[in-house]
Amino acid sequence: MSYDTIEDAFNFISSGQPGDRKAMVHRGTGKVFLASVEAGFDQTPPEADSDPDYLLIPRKQDLDPGKGMMLKFFNDRAQAEVPQVKAIFTRSGAFRKVKDLMHRLQLLDHWYIYEEQQIEALLRQWCLDNGLSL
Repeated sequence: MSYDTIEDAFNFISSGQPGDRKAMVHRGTGKVFLASVEAGFDQTPPEADSDPDYLLIPRKQDLDPGKGMMLKFFNDRAQAEVPQVKAIFTRSGAFRKVKDLMHRLQLLDHWYIYEEQQIEALLRQWCLDNGLSL
């Protein structure tokens, strides 16, 4: 099974509105099935809901990279800013404000690379945890 296929499906569902898109993978064949309510298509086979070999591919939010990943990034790249980042996360609009801080510190491009690498590691771990060999 190709990681790229899983990643493409992951990106497809993560870029849509919650509840609009889903992607499933069959453990045995590695075949991926996509569906979108808004676009009006559903490739998933009828047995997919009752067969445990069909797995729902998680959305980015399901992997929960958020606050913890940002704090780890600051611990690695700008440790002196960690108290400020923690304080930002006690208020609303935290993600936007932290990204504004990254921009001011000229770390935003580094963040996007870091986030991409961490998401890939989380998605690969999800695959391993669910018996998908890549």
